[in-house]
Amino acid sequence: MKPAPSLPLQQHPYFAAALTRLGRTVRFMPVDGAAPVLSVRQFGQWITSRGPVWQGGRNADALRCTGLRFINADIPDDALLRAAGYRRLMTNAHVAELDLSGTREDRQKAMQPKWRNAWRVGQKARVTLKDERYCATTHEWLLKADLAQQRAKRFRGLPHALIGAYAATSPKSVRVLTAHDGKDPIAGMLFLLHSPVATYHIGWTNARGRVLCAHHHMIVDAADRLAQLGFTRLDLGLVDTESAPGLARFKIGTGADVRPLGGTWLRLSGR
Repeated sequence: MKPAPSLPLQQHPYFAAALTRLGRTVRFMPVDGAAPVLSVRQFGQWITSRGPVWQGGRNADALRCTGLRFINADIPDDALLRAAGYRRLMTNAHVAELDLSGTREDRQKAMQPKWRNAWRVGQKARVTLKDERYCATTHEWLLKADLAQQRAKRFRGLPHALIGAYAATSPKSVRVLTAHDGKDPIAGMLFLLHSPVATYHIGWTNARGRVLCAHHHMIVDAADRLAQLGFTRLDLGLVDTESAPGLARFKIGTGADVRPLGGTWLRLSGR
């Protein structure tokens, strides 16, 4: 059996199903040399994010024929996109991806020294970790905590309605990892699974959790659990050293590979 392609969340059928449940119009466009490209209809235009995911030779003519107006490209290939009639709107963002295909020892060796020391502090703390399937009632506290931190830190994530839709259409694919110090949660993480890749979607901790380095402990525990289940990559999301330097340092410190995405591009009329 051919292995499933390693698609980012924004190109996976589970994501498409969740968007459809939310009333969005989506379709998969065939592109020669790439996985079918998930596109969303918005403002009368077809838009794709983190695509195409090329699996063979890259084909500018095939991309030109898709009718896609906007592309947030998964890989940097300016020559290809220009040949397909696109012009750049925004520069490349960067994403952190943790390789799960190796051993636990491989991942530990890849950690930055200060990060590894913090992880060891977290391991020694008397913290209980609980891994559960997402439940809207049980984990409402985490969503409320996330909204509060979004307001405090002045950022916006994807709407929480997406989590409910994802859980409704792919019930086993939303996982919540919680750290408890006694009865009270001190940190939480929510993951969206889209085998063979998982995406770190929400992370929250309080002052006690930061002192105990709970997130360091949790992300390593999550990586180990996912690797045992056959996942090959954990997508830690965007790395923004200007707007969120602390979170960027956390992601980089795990030993994740930080790579550029392809930027945002617009298809010019008549090209």
